[in-house]
Amino acid sequence: MPTRPITVGTEPTSILSYNNKRTAASFTNNGSATIFVSEDRNALATNGYPIVVGGALDLIRTFGDEPQLEWFGLVSSGSENLRVLESFGKIPVLIEPPAVLGEEE
Repeated sequence: MPTRPITVGTEPTSILSYNNKRTAASFTNNGSATIFVSEDRNALATNGYPIVVGGALDLIRTFGDEPQLEWFGLVSSGSENLRVLESFGKIPVLIEPPAVLGEEE
């Protein structure tokens, strides 16, 4: 699925609606200031995850993240551009957790 732009402002902006079929989501800050994201619209300013300019956040359900939830964005002033990419499908059943990157098997 192609990325889609979302304009995030100084009020909580819905960047993803709830969808239980979503298995992964990626947020990329394409703006010029830090964007804060969270599934809790009331805690964005205090507990939101900061995505710096050019930075990204990937949420992967099989790793314990919750991309299926509704997600919100917020900036401290003005408005900024956030790119969103979603993935859908069946969640694989992992028999063994994936190896940690850089760790030898």
